[in-house]
Amino acid sequence: METSTINITDIICQAYHYIDPRLNSHGERVAYILMEMFKDKSQFSPQEKQNIFMLGLLHDIGAYKEAEIDSMLSFDQNDSLEHSVFGYLLFQTFSPLKEYANVILYHHHCNAQYYSVPISDYHRKLARILYLADRIDIFCQFNDSRHLLPFLEGYRDSIFASSDIQWFQNADNAYHILDALHSGSYRNELSEYMSTLTFTEAEIHDFLLLFIFAIDFRSEYSALHTAYAVQISQKLAKELHFSGTSCKIAELSTLLHNIGKISLPSFAKSSKDYDAYLKNIYSDSTQEITKKILTGNVPEPILETIHQSFFILDHWKQEKPLNFSPTPVAEVVALSCFLSNTLSLDSDLDMAHHESLLSFLHNKYRNCAMSDKILSSLERQYQQVIHEVKISCSSLSNTYKHMMNEYHSLNVVLLHYNQKYL
Repeated sequence: METSTINITDIICQAYHYIDPRLNSHGERVAYILMEMFKDKSQFSPQEKQNIFMLGLLHDIGAYKEAEIDSMLSFDQNDSLEHSVFGYLLFQTFSPLKEYANVILYHHHCNAQYYSVPISDYHRKLARILYLADRIDIFCQFNDSRHLLPFLEGYRDSIFASSDIQWFQNADNAYHILDALHSGSYRNELSEYMSTLTFTEAEIHDFLLLFIFAIDFRSEYSALHTAYAVQISQKLAKELHFSGTSCKIAELSTLLHNIGKISLPSFAKSSKDYDAYLKNIYSDSTQEITKKILTGNVPEPILETIHQSFFILDHWKQEKPLNFSPTPVAEVVALSCFLSNTLSLDSDLDMAHHESLLSFLHNKYRNCAMSDKILSSLERQYQQVIHEVKISCSSLSNTYKHMMNEYHSLNVVLLHYNQKYL
């Protein structure tokens, strides 16, 4: 089982449909505009064009707050910067395109120079083109595209360079970009192009981490939710002597298990908020979104493992016998997610707690008529597993804290800059 069999671009496109209805397909349309603008530019290599396409697809990776999205969709040039800052930090930390992180930061204020984050002339040029594509799409979503050019002319040489506007006009004349956006036919061209993209296993894994942590890092309570689950699944799979393929299925199934939570607002400011958030994660509607995002984009064993693990968790909740025999991998994923939920609420989940927790699980197994072989294996290694998981996740916890400190510091710098210069 290889990560390369995962269709990362389709997962991103599908998942974005559920963040906010107003951002539906915005990233893919911006990526399409960039794709067409760079199509006949021979000075850019195919790899560079692919990187720019991915920048377009992911440029709003930091957007999730309703007020922030309101600002992004406005035509006020003093629009909010928070999503650019958060996206920049996510790109810098997790993305395989780390060197482009400053393009994400500057893409709404392309002419600025934030002294703490340098940017090359080349990346500033990319930020300007990215912002132009962004504004073109936003304008055309709310206005007649026939009025686009007068709109762009109003910002010629102030926000948008004359050469960039001309570049877009030439591309539109050649490839009918606006017509394709209006009719929706751009999706066919987009799909065809995405089918030609090539990524290494490491790149796909990093894009998955970027996307998952863009969700989890919205709140300190959810920051380690997926990380805990993945680490627990890896430790359990190793203890149970799973094959290499089964270990990979367990890891990827746990990583993608709750991707449907992208549809949920995450403003957990207390353990009570987070508990409510967890209940929403395991609701039928959120599970259905996970299925829609992943179907056709991951290998069937991963999809089936996630499906079975949902059934196990649901039967534990209802305390009714399972009407099927789950695979050991699915049981490990279910256990990992359950323990992750508990760890996220109580990071001091050590030996002082384990007896009551494991007794609780044994009771669930009995009521669901499940063999407790895997649970007993966990029980024997519980202290070691939880200890190793905490150590493994401690660096990520520090990464989250560092990111949030930098996020707040950089926002102060940008606020001062905007008040002084914009």
